[in-house]
Amino acid sequence: MKTQFHFILLAVLAASFFTPISSASAASFSCMETDRLNASEQRVCKSRSLSALDERLDSWYHRAMKRASYFDFVKELRHEQRHWLRERNSCGGHYWCLRRAYKQRLRVLRNFVEHV
Repeated sequence: MKTQFHFILLAVLAASFFTPISSASAASFSCMETDRLNASEQRVCKSRSLSALDERLDSWYHRAMKRASYFDFVKELRHEQRHWLRERNSCGGHYWCLRRAYKQRLRVLRNFVEHV
């Protein structure tokens, strides 16, 4: 019985790892029409881990915007986010560059929400 459970669990995990993303969206943009996306966005749409980072970043960005509204800092936060998007887009389709950009921006947003 235990071996069957492990086999089923292993099969489910393997299937989820090799199955392409079917949601067709990252949190901050739609992946439906990939020909309209830049190389960075296309890579995020193709990668589960980058898409998950995008979803986390979107969540933290919305928290930061809410926090920024208390201190009249919304305009500045939007400006920073646009600047970060230009930096992210300079990665093109390079996975590790995108991953690093997302991780760094997540740290900044989390720090803003938790300490401002």
